[in-house]
Amino acid sequence: MPVLITSDIHGSRDGVRLLQNAIRKFRPESIISAGDQCPDEENASFFLSLIAVRGNCDRFYEYGNIPFPPVSLTMESYGHRITVTHGDRLWLDDFQLNSGDIFISGHTHVPILEMENGIYICNPGSPSRPRSSEGPSAALLDDSGLSLISLLSLEPLRTLPFL
Repeated sequence: MPVLITSDIHGSRDGVRLLQNAIRKFRPESIISAGDQCPDEENASFFLSLIAVRGNCDRFYEYGNIPFPPVSLTMESYGHRITVTHGDRLWLDDFQLNSGDIFISGHTHVPILEMENGIYICNPGSPSRPRSSEGPSAALLDDSGLSLISLLSLEPLRTLPFL
């Protein structure tokens, strides 16, 4: 089962709906959010399900019973160490990353999927306020690699296989 990666939801109900469509199709084992969730009470259960970091806009929102997320986190999945941060304060050089690690950030609302010095770099874009011609997007992580997906067609935009 894949991991769904998102960022910059900004509390958008339409963005949450697009992500829920992706959840129904891909049935991810977990959902990582690279910040700017800006949760609301109506979708509290969705936001509670996220493995999330704090974005620059998250500090302006009341989280109620939703735990306030950390600025960054590190985890492991599919044999790769994953570092997640929003990207407004911390970047690649702020972490000790090694070849084969995955770096996930958001903030720009522009999807990126590339490898730099053996490190997989992923920005899933935004489901609610995309800033690219590719429209609302997210990413998937599985045992074969990373993929950017369109949240409108639920089809791959780009893939980056693991070496």
